[in-house]
Amino acid sequence: MALLWRAADPALLNQTFRLAVEALLHQSPYLWVIDRGYASLDAQNVLYQRYVAFREGRGPFAGKAAPPGRSAHNFGLAVDVILDTDVIRPGVQPSWNTDLPAWRWLRTACQTNRVVENGWWFGDWPHLQRRDWKIFAKVPELVIT
Repeated sequence: MALLWRAADPALLNQTFRLAVEALLHQSPYLWVIDRGYASLDAQNVLYQRYVAFREGRGPFAGKAAPPGRSAHNFGLAVDVILDTDVIRPGVQPSWNTDLPAWRWLRTACQTNRVVENGWWFGDWPHLQRRDWKIFAKVPELVIT
């Protein structure tokens, strides 16, 4: 089908990673919306503090977040995706129901992808990141095929 860039700026991502994500999602029969990409350390800290507050029972659910500097988002090596379940209706009709075939398709497609992995294995399933991203954070445009 296709993919849409929503709040994420594709120009801020590592180019090799961005192209791999686009190729992967263009193979999908579902519509995926990329909602989050690169995050500055300050932006990551805001998300992390919300996550900590939720974990400590001091705030509403805010999604999973790593500390600043320890997220692939800080290096342009991660995106968060949303499944749009109704392409006819205006706007995004999101679903994070992992029992839907679309989410199973994404997990399966990432298992054999040499560049992109899904955050499913560490409990952040709308998250896609560069395999071995910590290596690529040090050498951003290193390409291994």
